[in-house]
Amino acid sequence: MLTESDSISLHSQPRQGECILLARNLVQDFGSKRVLDDINMQLNSGEVLAVVGGSGSGKSTLMRQLALLQVPTSGEIQVFGKNVSAMGEFRTLPLRRRMGVMFQHGALFGDLTVLENVSLPLREHTGLSLETVEQIAMLKIALAGLEPDAAALFPSQLSGGMRKRAAVARGIALDPEILFLDEPSSGLDPISADAMDDLVLHLKKTLGLTILMVTHDMDSLWRVADRVLLLADSRIAAEGTIHDLVESGNAVAQQFFHGPRGRAAGASHDQ
Repeated sequence: MLTESDSISLHSQPRQGECILLARNLVQDFGSKRVLDDINMQLNSGEVLAVVGGSGSGKSTLMRQLALLQVPTSGEIQVFGKNVSAMGEFRTLPLRRRMGVMFQHGALFGDLTVLENVSLPLREHTGLSLETVEQIAMLKIALAGLEPDAAALFPSQLSGGMRKRAAVARGIALDPEILFLDEPSSGLDPISADAMDDLVLHLKKTLGLTILMVTHDMDSLWRVADRVLLLADSRIAAEGTIHDLVESGNAVAQQFFHGPRGRAAGASHDQ
């Protein structure tokens, strides 16, 4: 007999463009400080949604809420048609398995090799044999653009770009439908940042992933994002395609996208 958890995991694939994640009236307070206030947004199947904003605007907090890693102070989140706001942690587990996360600094376990880090979700959430787990993990490592030799290395032996790729490999270990990326190109040199953009586009195309990406990289916005959500003063200040926001009369969008870095990125991609 199927349990409720089993029935959730036996899901049908959403249609391209279908809303698969919905937030209504999200609020996040930390003590007396309100970080997010009345956030309403959606994520559609097959798109790359970039969340941008100034430092402290609540970008990473919103990502953690949507990835079901942080319970909002109030508001509602629906994932794959399920209202998770009234569900306990155990009942949301099948939904969380359909999501993968790459944290800004990788969050890799320092005493585990890359192979062991990527294998960990498979060992925790499946009953597969160790041999099969390692075979799948090696496939994910390759999909993330790492050479096989990197599997035996520890995080301290990796470059910044390699650490991010290893974190991506762990994020896609369970074949998620939604991948959350927190500042994927942060701290990388321009060549490595371009390569990370290429990886995001490759994963979207080959795995059919829906991606929510927190970023401050203007070039990434132009190259990767289908839609942009701009946060300011704890609220959504603007949303739309990058072209929509750049050409809009929205004062916050004008200030954000028409600074020197924004103009330079836009000019390079209009060429």
